Amino acid sequence: MEDASQMSDMDPCPIRMEPDRLARIMDLIFARLGVGDAERSVIVERLMEASLSGYHSHGVMRITMYTEGIRAGNMIPGAPLDVLGETVSTVHLDANKGMGPWTATEAMKRAVGKAGATGVGCASVVNANDIARLGGYVEQPAKDGYIALLMTNDAGGNPCVAPWGATSPLMSTNPMAVGIPRETGDPVLIDISTGVTSEGGLKMLRNKGQTVPDGWLIDGDGRTTTDGESYFSTPRRAAILPLGSLIAGHKGFALSILVDVLTGGLSGAGCSGRSPEDLDRNALFILVIDPEVFVSRSAFSAEVDRLVASIKAARKAPGVEEIRVPGDGARRERERQLAQGIDIDPPVWSAIQDIMDELGIGRDSA
Repeated sequence: MEDASQMSDMDPCPIRMEPDRLARIMDLIFARLGVGDAERSVIVERLMEASLSGYHSHGVMRITMYTEGIRAGNMIPGAPLDVLGETVSTVHLDANKGMGPWTATEAMKRAVGKAGATGVGCASVVNANDIARLGGYVEQPAKDGYIALLMTNDAGGNPCVAPWGATSPLMSTNPMAVGIPRETGDPVLIDISTGVTSEGGLKMLRNKGQTVPDGWLIDGDGRTTTDGESYFSTPRRAAILPLGSLIAGHKGFALSILVDVLTGGLSGAGCSGRSPEDLDRNALFILVIDPEVFVSRSAFSAEVDRLVASIKAARKAPGVEEIRVPGDGARRERERQLAQGIDIDPPVWSAIQDIMDELGIGRDSA
């Protein structure tokens, strides 16, 4: 495996790094930034899981975002997770701008605990931060037999997706993830943005010097554009289209509204279209269901297995070797990169090295 520290920042090829080394680098960076052991372990685990699963825009790339957030005081290591209200099956939490992966992990634990006690557990969180890849939080509950749903919005901050029929950015990408248990095999793992793409996906294309695919962005004149810089300009001259693009974008837009109201509406963080002053009130919505209180866990997971088997046995379109269900691709990518190394874009690695230099971390120390 090539030594990433010796490669040129201008090298257009991805840099391949051993996962253990990258995890050690993350741990060193966040330790120097004052993140405690327990929080740091969760953050590193979540970012590594995202990159290993192929969601690089929600993994390694987040190191820079989190570093900047901590330095600016928008992400606060060790912030308390306060209970604003609680019942036997619900909990309303204030994250107080704490580290997002830690907040989401703790909130999910509480929702799972309530589902175990009552059959249904629901958590609503205000004043949270970026939590990286949503799918990473719902997989373990699904392995434990629960149906787990997680949604997040930006509480009106970072408008980047145009509503259906509009040309200007108003909504967040408003993602959602669902983990669904199976009797045999790995859970079905749905992890989607309600926009055509995520902002991180656009940043990855930018890092690679690639053109944005047609149908992802719309400009101020209502025309699709492949110019990624029009999105990153200040002010933005383009917006991400809702899931479905201009063909069926109203469906992605409708899902985005659902995410907005369940996250920002229930938590008190607010929905899209709020003032820029509300940038740091990100909200989470978690719903966990124990099938045992309905048809039973075994009956439910067996029916999911039957459904998955039927899907995989469907007649394949020309050129399709295998029909997969959500989660299959991420797991295979995880296995590949664990064995072969994680691919990192040169601009991302360069930014990580700059942070290491600023924090006095030797490039060969990890």
